[in-house]
Amino acid sequence: MSSGLTDLLKTGFSMFMKVSRPHPSDHPLLILFVVGGVTVSEAKMIKDLVPSLKPGTQVIVLSTRLLKPLNIPELLFATDRLHPDLGF
Repeated sequence: MSSGLTDLLKTGFSMFMKVSRPHPSDHPLLILFVVGGVTVSEAKMIKDLVPSLKPGTQVIVLSTRLLKPLNIPELLFATDRLHPDLGF
């Protein structure tokens, strides 16, 4: 019970004092999920850029699809992508 009361008092006093709370960006692991696909060069660029901006951060890049450079114009300009099959 005393632990609960102590935690409650700490929470109450933290409103009046500057207490640094943990932030998600403080974590050393970054998981990035790209919907729609990512190319190998984009994944490498992300993997190289993040540690240079925030040293000690491990990056995991996930995606729904691994794209080839030839897939990108097809995905951008295909008209059947604009009207998906609704199954009627």
